[in-house]
Amino acid sequence: MEAVSADADAARAREAIERFPPGVAGLDARTKLLLIVVASTVCLACRGEVTVLVVLAAVVALVAAGGHASIGLRCALAYVVLNLVIALTAAFHVPGLSALLLVLGFTLLKFVPVVALAWWFASSVRTGELVTALGRMRLPKTVTIPVAVMVRYLPTLGQEYACIRDTMRMRGIEASFPASLLHPLRATEFVLVPILMRCLKVADELAASAVSRGIESRASRTSVRDVRLRVRDGVAAAVLAAFVVGVLAVDAGPAGQVVVWRISL
Repeated sequence: MEAVSADADAARAREAIERFPPGVAGLDARTKLLLIVVASTVCLACRGEVTVLVVLAAVVALVAAGGHASIGLRCALAYVVLNLVIALTAAFHVPGLSALLLVLGFTLLKFVPVVALAWWFASSVRTGELVTALGRMRLPKTVTIPVAVMVRYLPTLGQEYACIRDTMRMRGIEASFPASLLHPLRATEFVLVPILMRCLKVADELAASAVSRGIESRASRTSVRDVRLRVRDGVAAAVLAAFVVGVLAVDAGPAGQVVVWRISL
């Protein structure tokens, strides 16, 4: 009886691993990459801030439907804070600094939806599935390997930063962002230097992990999950095409000239 129960548990565990999540969360890695490329192109091509707001709202809804609502909320909050900073900078008219922050700030605003999508992509796509999907697109390994390492590298680096921050707090050192601005030399010593050292270490560890998993093998790569384009991916592509046409139409009209929260004195 125990053997039968163990086999049943193993079968259920394997089924849970092989089964793709339902809905948006189960989109293929190639579809998610298409979303990132199209969103970045639209955000860079649009003229007004209303268009970026529409794209951001759609991205937040998409990410929330994909099971990562916190990512969308954080990026939306970052958008609001950055826009307020730009508005206050324009209101005070600081010579030199205002123009620099306005140009830099409006450029960063356009990338907030792209950052949200990239964050969701890195959090929801497994490295093996990504390599398999890119391999089926007949892409060379000079492309698939750097992309896979980059997707795995960034979340790992974020975890390393969280560990460094926890270590600083255990030693009674303030690790908040305002404290880093007030004490830049101390932040360089306690944060930047350990991060750089860990960057080198993590890069070596990821390279060794990839080699041990046969990433250099010339054989056809397999995956535990059935990586293929499904009906949901076709529906997502059709909805994306319609959304892009609608956004570009809005951007070409009077609404494309509107700048939200702009302070003019």
